[in-house]
Formats: sequence, structure tokens, C-alpha cells
Amino acid sequence: MLIAAVVQTVATVLLAGIAWTVQVVVYPAFALVPAGSWARYHAAHSRAVTIVVGPPWVAQGLATAALLVLAPGEPLVWVTAVAAAAGVAVTLPAVSLHGRLDPAAHPGDLRRLLRVNLVRALVWSAGSVVGVLLVTASGA
Repeated sequence: MLIAAVVQTVATVLLAGIAWTVQVVVYPAFALVPAGSWARYHAAHSRAVTIVVGPPWVAQGLATAALLVLAPGEPLVWVTAVAAAAGVAVTLPAVSLHGRLDPAAHPGDLRRLLRVNLVRALVWSAGSVVGVLLVTASGA
């Protein structure tokens, strides 16, 4: 259980860090992209960010599933699983917003994306704290 808890926690901490970087740096910079360059810029961003978030998402999902199998009665495991699921749930609206995003044409969509991402960053930050508690309780 300890290895799964460590993997899950490290992945969640990475996702929290990425979400905060996106919140403070990446999404605000979207507004600076010239309208004629938006489609190409956004496509490049989407490809690059998938490479960055894909591995920690997979690791978090697999480790969370392992924790639920290995320690189904542990309350911190369930809190960790809920935090992981919430991170995924909050990401779904972000993906939808990205699909129609054009900051020059619809600046309100960028504001909505920032709000959704803030919730995601807060959820993964809380999940990081719970993960550290889970690792500590697991004997690290």
C-alpha cells in the first residue's frame, strides 16, 4: 500500500503544480495570442499539455485504483479517491471550454476556464495534503 500511496501522492502534487502554473501563467497568456494565430497556438498548446499531464493522470488513476483494492476500509484512501475523481470531474468542463475557446472572440470563455481551473487547482492541492497524510499513515 505504501508504494501506491506514494505514487498517488506524487502524481497529485505534480497535477496541483501544473494546475497552479496553468492558472497563473498559461491561461492568462492566452489573452495575449493574436487572433489570427489562435488556432495554431491552441493546437500546439493542447498537444504539449497532453504530454505533461498524461503521465501523472495515468499514475494517479492506477495508484488510486490500487489503493482502493489494497485498503478499501481506509478512510484516507476514500478521501484520496474522491479528490482524484473531483479533479477528473472538474477537468471535463475545462476540456469542453477548450474546444470552443477563442479569447479574442469570446473573452468570457477564458474567464470561465480560469474559474474552472482554479477549482481544479484547489482540489488537487487538497488532494496533495490528503496524500501526504495517507503516506504518513501508511508508514513512510
